[in-house]
Amino acid sequence: MRVIVRAPGPAFRRAISTQPDRNRIDPARAAAQHEAFVRALRATGCEVVELPPDPRLPDATFVSDAVVALPAAADPDGATELLVVARPAIPSRRPEVRSVAARARALAPNARTTSVAAPATLEGGDVIVFGDRIAIGVSDRTNAAGAAGLAADARSLGYRAFLCPVGDRLHLATAVTAIGARRLVGTAAGFSSLEGAGDAALTDDVERIVVPDSEWPAANVLAVGGACLMAAGHPRSATMLREAGEAVLEVALDEFTRADGGPTCLVALIP
Repeated sequence: MRVIVRAPGPAFRRAISTQPDRNRIDPARAAAQHEAFVRALRATGCEVVELPPDPRLPDATFVSDAVVALPAAADPDGATELLVVARPAIPSRRPEVRSVAARARALAPNARTTSVAAPATLEGGDVIVFGDRIAIGVSDRTNAAGAAGLAADARSLGYRAFLCPVGDRLHLATAVTAIGARRLVGTAAGFSSLEGAGDAALTDDVERIVVPDSEWPAANVLAVGGACLMAAGHPRSATMLREAGEAVLEVALDEFTRADGGPTCLVALIP
């Protein structure tokens, strides 16, 4: 798996956030945490592609929002077949997209590329893929037009696409993420969003690991290289994942949690 990342710069202290302690963001500490996160990614066997920090863009470290890369549903371990260049809802974030998309195109030169156009908006944090299913959150960041456009593109690759209501948090992946084709981890609210897409989104063959609301950052888990990377400091959730047979790597990411982020937010995955 190729993984695009971008370390935070000094502007990260101005990152958009709904968290009460957002004014405590420490860019230097965040950069150190990001370095440790990248080491953890490499330890799983990922090929890490690093973009330089952008001093102009506070939220540029959250590269997942810039692109969505999909292989064919029938070949989940295959090469990227479709690269969707996103369009963030907040205008100040749109300049983040160009450099991530350019690197993604270079990594997947044979992929078909589409771009989200106004008035549609789409951010990668509202997209989770599990098996041949793709759940797309309709949120303050991804509107109905953007979600519908991605759903149509994904169906052309054989995916079953579902639009999920997200009304109480930043992104769909803030509260539920995929750690396998048939295994998800999330808070009760995260699973409620998936249930809102209809019965076909969550069937009996999909296992749910429901983490406590008090440990909500643990709902955002990055599954790569046979390991689950999660924000440290959430012991009950880490135990639940280990008891389910997952190899868990805990990484200090509290500076990114202060900016509404988590492990999946910090990577653009390019199969």
